[in-house]
Order: sequence, then structure tokens, then C-alpha cells
Amino acid sequence: MEVQKILDEIEQYTGEVSPELKKYIADNIFQQYSKNDKGHGLLHILEVIRRSFALNQNLDLGLDKNMIYAIASCHDLGKYINSDIHEKIAAETFFKDENMKKFFSDEQRTIIKEAIEDHRSSKKDHPRTKYGELISSADRNTRIEIVFIRSFFVAHERMPDMNIEEYLDFTYKRLSKRYGEEEPENMFLEDDNYRGFLKDMRELLKHEEKLKNRYCEVNHIKSRQNKVCEEAGELDYIASKNSI
Repeated sequence: MEVQKILDEIEQYTGEVSPELKKYIADNIFQQYSKNDKGHGLLHILEVIRRSFALNQNLDLGLDKNMIYAIASCHDLGKYINSDIHEKIAAETFFKDENMKKFFSDEQRTIIKEAIEDHRSSKKDHPRTKYGELISSADRNTRIEIVFIRSFFVAHERMPDMNIEEYLDFTYKRLSKRYGEEEPENMFLEDDNYRGFLKDMRELLKHEEKLKNRYCEVNHIKSRQNKVCEEAGELDYIASKNSI
């Protein structure tokens, strides 16, 4: 999906969101995402905002739009500090933001905090509210190309010295586990967009070499003998993120 299309859809979905809230988040929250790895930067946040509002509309959830906007906008704050507990860091960062009291009651702020904490919920740890279900579901990828691009930028941060061939083996196994039929990723709110993506991903996973070739093509990998850090990845994705 082109960046401008994402922005256009967000504009349509968020017409009823407080302009003051949107301005505060644009001026004070979005800029913090430059510190995260490029797989969890601003473009990802914008896509999660878009998906949150799309799910709320498509599934007729009727949730508060200001709260949806705040949850989606803040859910990955501080991931650069500690990826393993970033949901707790993000939730605490939101809750300690005194300016958010201008837009939300104490009860609403608690719900938002809990939803951010719950966006990584497992099947054994169900989100406490519908808002938690929404952000957890909206945080899931719905395009194969974006899965490949984001995962490669995460690899740049976490395994830069791994050989590309070895990394492709690791990625194929990881994606097979995450999107396979035996133990699929937790998805609390599904729509046709996600179901179509899951069908296509599972079909591609049946053909290991085809998936690896497509992964290399999407990320413009020149040689499988290189290390991860020696390949730049999809630079247009970076340019799109930085142009917003």
C-alpha cells in the first residue's frame, strides 16, 4: 500500500477524532518513533492506526475514536529501550503523560494503558477489553511484502552478522510457525483483509525456495553470501517513512 493511500484512509477514518489530540500526538509522539528500529517506525504506526479504524468500522465495534487513535499512536513507544517489555514501557509512557489528561478521563486513560499493555497478548493471556483486542489485531501484518520488509529491518538490529542464507532458513522456520495452521498467531478480530493475507502466506509457505526468492527480491538482496548488515534492504520503505 502506498504511503499516500495510508494517509488518505487515515484522514477519512479520523475525521471525528479531536483535532487537538491529533496535533498533540503529531507534535510530541510521532517523532519518538525515529528511535525505534525501522520495522517499528512511524510508517508501521500509521498502518496500525489505519487498521484499527478499519476494523472498528468493518466489524461495527462502536469504540471511542479518540481512544483508538491514542492507543494505536502510542503502542510501540520505547521499543528501542527494551523490545521484550516494550508494551509495558509504552503503556507507562502514555499514562505518565500529563497532557493526555486534557483529552481523557482517568477511567479512559486506564483502559488505554491496559490496551497498550495487552497488544502482545497470547492466547493464554486474553486482552482485558475490546480495545486491547482491537490494537492486538490491528498490529498484525496484512501484506506479505510488509512482513518481509519489516522483518529484515528488525534483523539489521538484532542479527546483523548472520549470513543471509542462514537468515533465510531462520526466517522461513519462524514464518512457518507464526502463520502455519497448527499454531497460528493470536488474532482476536479478523476481517476479510487479514483472512486473504493469511491464505496467501500459507500458500507461499508451501514452497520454501519460492518464498526465499521473493523475500530476496522484495528486500533487493544482492547475494545470499553476504551478511545481513551488508544488505541495505528496501530503501524506498525508509524514504517513505522519513517523508511523512
